[in-house]
Amino acid sequence: MGALQNTEITDLDSVFESADLAKQAIACIALSDVRKSQKVVEGQSVRAARHVVIVPTAGTGMHVVEANEYRIEPGQVLHTLPGQLQQWRVGQPFDGWVLAIDPFVCPVGLFDTARPSPIVNLGPSMDVANALVASLTNPDVLPAMAQERLRISITSVLLELIASANDSPEVPYELASEYELVADFRRELEFHYLETRSVVDYASMVGCSAKTLTRATNRLLGQTPKQIIDARVTYAAIRLLANTDISIHWISSKLGFSQQSNFAKFFSRQVDMTPAAYREACNARGTVLTGADS
Repeated sequence: MGALQNTEITDLDSVFESADLAKQAIACIALSDVRKSQKVVEGQSVRAARHVVIVPTAGTGMHVVEANEYRIEPGQVLHTLPGQLQQWRVGQPFDGWVLAIDPFVCPVGLFDTARPSPIVNLGPSMDVANALVASLTNPDVLPAMAQERLRISITSVLLELIASANDSPEVPYELASEYELVADFRRELEFHYLETRSVVDYASMVGCSAKTLTRATNRLLGQTPKQIIDARVTYAAIRLLANTDISIHWISSKLGFSQQSNFAKFFSRQVDMTPAAYREACNARGTVLTGADS
């Protein structure tokens, strides 16, 4: 972790830059340090290009996301997607951690953009989430040779817990049939993403046309079926590259690519890194590179 310098803050990414954490794929900083930043002040909206997860440890406070104010307290986490606006309440009497996570660690497509609130109640999984965050904020508990690789794995599990907790957002009655269609599509995707990436195939599985499926996912999730499929395949690739020593050729074949070169092009479009560069970054002892650094 880094200590914030007394520099001007124009957005949340600058907070991490001033704490010498901007180059980290997974950056952790105390909530109190974010509030001390000169330009993160009451009423000012800031935007981050990364996932932001706030994990309170004591007290209760308010946080603003996209002009809506939310109450947050221990036992919950607050998760914003890359690009969402938020405001920090400087005088709030609650402490905790702020995590900024590059999208390549866990693609945005795994999250339901139609969820009604950024506040996530993890229930019994909260104990798991707290343990994961503790290992991220105290990296010395992790073996030095695998520290960054483990941090990526730990963070992806944390975000997957958050994504799973938001699988069933409330939707208006008039959208119920479309939501059921999208839910069926996402279930089929979990069973078949290793076999096909065709929108037509998935539309056939759920009994509709590709056009109908696209209209439903766009309306409910703000994403096309293709984006959701690609995000799921990318996440599978990320987990295999980060957590195994299986050859990239085998991974590309396992994920349904006829040629390794096609997989490399696909992965580079999604993550802005080649599979080999991503694996090398995961295995490095130092800071994990992002696409801008490669």
